[in-house]
Amino acid sequence: MSNEQEELESTLEALSVILGDEETFDHVCKEVFKTIDVDQSGSLDKAEIKSFIGNICQEMGMKNNPDEQVIKEVFAELDEDGSDDVSHDELKEFLRKLFEAQKEEVEKALKPQDKA
Repeated sequence: MSNEQEELESTLEALSVILGDEETFDHVCKEVFKTIDVDQSGSLDKAEIKSFIGNICQEMGMKNNPDEQVIKEVFAELDEDGSDDVSHDELKEFLRKLFEAQKEEVEKALKPQDKA
């Protein structure tokens, strides 16, 4: 088994655990929220989201951070009620969609490819 396949299986297992147990999912969401909520205001503003995305991009080795338009679009996606900040519940909904999409992608990657 290749390292890449082992990594994918490990990722799938982690996502399955997180999505399969509401208490675990809640804990992960709280930790992510705390990480982003630098000023500890209890909600996330555009600057905090922008900083968080910038940090992720750096960790992934990307040289350029997303431009303002991308940040604006991500924030609009997160801010479901248009209140100009992101609540814990809004982030939780977004993370659920994100984790489910990731899980589907990993499952697809792990399926043996059909030779057509």
